[in-house]
Amino acid sequence: MAYQFLVRRSFHLGAALACAAGLSWAAEMAVPEKLDLSGLVNQHGQPFQAADSMTTVMLVSGMKMKGMVRDALEELNVDCLREGRVVYLANISGMPKLISKMVAVPKLRNLDYPVWLDYSGDTATTLPANKGEVTLLSIASPGQVSVVSFVSSPEALLERLLPECGARAPAEN
Repeated sequence: MAYQFLVRRSFHLGAALACAAGLSWAAEMAVPEKLDLSGLVNQHGQPFQAADSMTTVMLVSGMKMKGMVRDALEELNVDCLREGRVVYLANISGMPKLISKMVAVPKLRNLDYPVWLDYSGDTATTLPANKGEVTLLSIASPGQVSVVSFVSSPEALLERLLPECGARAPAEN
């Protein structure tokens, strides 16, 4: 209960500050009591199984944000994604099915970390989101969201994920 209160209080405070600053804010929504990603599959069609290890969920919607995340992840050790501590959740529900099937998902298969795909939007649309920002959900215990935050630059995302992932080792020549 204390975590839920903290999340709702932080989310409402963020909404108030964004409105006061004249920023665009997504329709206010409550954070789900328990985040369930069990219906998702990654770009290889594998079902989600990292519920017990996840500490951060990154919700990405839109091509601009996908590029920003890609840029930040180039600097990070992506073992945090492979091990499921950080979960990359991509909302592709607005993408035409033919494009996702023939272009987007095949490109994602070249990545060396999982991207969890929400084809229907049933999961992603229950989470708070702002246009032009990546939503970061801190997970306190399996499925329990403790903090919601938003980042809008690769530098801010890198700063937020670096303690969880560590820096990528320099490439050997």
